[in-house]
Amino acid sequence: MNTFDSYLLPPSTLDSANDTNAKGRNGGFHAKDYYVVRAVSPYFMLDPTEPGAWFVTWTGTAGKDNPSGMSRLITGTPLRLEDVSVCAYTCALEFHVYHCILGLAFLRQGGYTFYHTNPHVFSCETIPRAEDPISTIVAIPDYHTTETGRYLTIQPNTFNQEMVPGYPNLARPPRRLWEYRREEEKKEKKFDWFTSSEDDIREEVASLLKAREFGSE
Repeated sequence: MNTFDSYLLPPSTLDSANDTNAKGRNGGFHAKDYYVVRAVSPYFMLDPTEPGAWFVTWTGTAGKDNPSGMSRLITGTPLRLEDVSVCAYTCALEFHVYHCILGLAFLRQGGYTFYHTNPHVFSCETIPRAEDPISTIVAIPDYHTTETGRYLTIQPNTFNQEMVPGYPNLARPPRRLWEYRREEEKKEKKFDWFTSSEDDIREEVASLLKAREFGSE
């Protein structure tokens, strides 16, 4: 049984929706009302999960760059999540944009706090066309969230996020299909120790040591 079954249907009335008058599909918002946030969409994940989630990578004008500062990514914030990387690595004219209102925190896992959202508009094409999002869950790095979700107990990772070695609460989003391909291409290309520059040799040594560290864990 999926342990997240109870989370898949958020409350029918969220404080975020009431506080912002977010009623109906579009909630009466204009494009300028949303804070632009960079995120990794649930599409094109190497190992997709059920449910999936949007992973915030940069909070933009909706949050402070200083991790020690208080973030403004709070319940009720109108967000425009953009995944521009899809355009660069797919042949299709993909440009995933998700307009929503940030809802309530309900889960913490490996460096992220997960929130429900009130969906407004989602489009997966460069020419906007409203569709239903594959997921309305947004994962925000803990250092960009407020104290609201800190009361939640940290659960084991189930969204395939990658933990950063040496940092127990810092994680990267799940890998994408093209990230896997880049790794495979790098493995296939043999390193030339004799003709490479000193900088390249240092980088290769660091990579080998890192791989050995992962293998010993």
